[in-house]
Amino acid sequence: LNLSGINIAQEVLKENLNKLSKKVRDTFISKTTVRAYVLALIWSPMEIIVAITVGATGVNYLKILPYLLLVSFIALIVDVIVGKWRFKNIPFESPKETIPLPSKEIVKKLIQLFVALFLFLAFILMVSNLFNLNFIIAVTLVILPFSAIWALLIKRWYHFKILGYKLWKTQTNKMQNFVVLFISLAFFSNSLNATPALKVIQQPFMHYANSPFIIFVLILITYFLMSLIGVHPIGVIGVLVEILAPLFNIINPTSIAIVLIVSALATSSSSSYGITVTLTSINTNQNPYLITLRNLPFTFIFGFIGILIAMLIL
Repeated sequence: LNLSGINIAQEVLKENLNKLSKKVRDTFISKTTVRAYVLALIWSPMEIIVAITVGATGVNYLKILPYLLLVSFIALIVDVIVGKWRFKNIPFESPKETIPLPSKEIVKKLIQLFVALFLFLAFILMVSNLFNLNFIIAVTLVILPFSAIWALLIKRWYHFKILGYKLWKTQTNKMQNFVVLFISLAFFSNSLNATPALKVIQQPFMHYANSPFIIFVLILITYFLMSLIGVHPIGVIGVLVEILAPLFNIINPTSIAIVLIVSALATSSSSSYGITVTLTSINTNQNPYLITLRNLPFTFIFGFIGILIAMLIL
């Protein structure tokens, strides 16, 4: 759904900004859509980075949710202010006459969306606590029944059943890459944990065990450097949680969880090989390294906002 949202947003912006120069249009699209994607994902229970972090650190999702929302909100405000200053002198003319949207209908749909999200999170936490399940397992088990019940409540069962079945058949046959990714990641993480190599990689982190700020910066830099050579954050976090495990008794695990999530998704906005940057590159015919360069300031601002919040709750 999030990836579909990127495509839809970029197509709408391309159509509405077609009177601007390509450079301005591409700059605006490559900044706003990629960053919006990141801001939405850091608190989403459907994001695999969030689920892995919650499971590995043992931190309750509900405990870190307010902090992740705060990080997202602060980063949004900062980016809006900077964006307004950056594009304030560029005139915008709508390509066609705009039709006023029914505000009551929009408000109704937004309320419906927030109710659905609240209930979804509530069910995940209830199932997780009631049956003592891992967070990832709880999300997986809740998705299908919750979606079916919600479709019945909003009287969309027929569409949910027909479209859901068609999409299930199509998407299931495209999941082999994920199977390979997670099997290899599990094998690599467990193998690394059983070898002396883990201690070698742990040394810089353990050396600064009494300096949480340096540990958090090291996490951000590790994600960023690995993303530049094409290593997905899921692969990086599989190693980091093993490296950082001894520090959970020294540094507040909630702070570590926040930095792990924010740093991972901050780097996705400037990862030349990441799916969001790649999609944007294809949709706008831009060089992915140029998109990376434009989003580098946001990556580090976003990452350090997460680090600041993590430091405040130590």
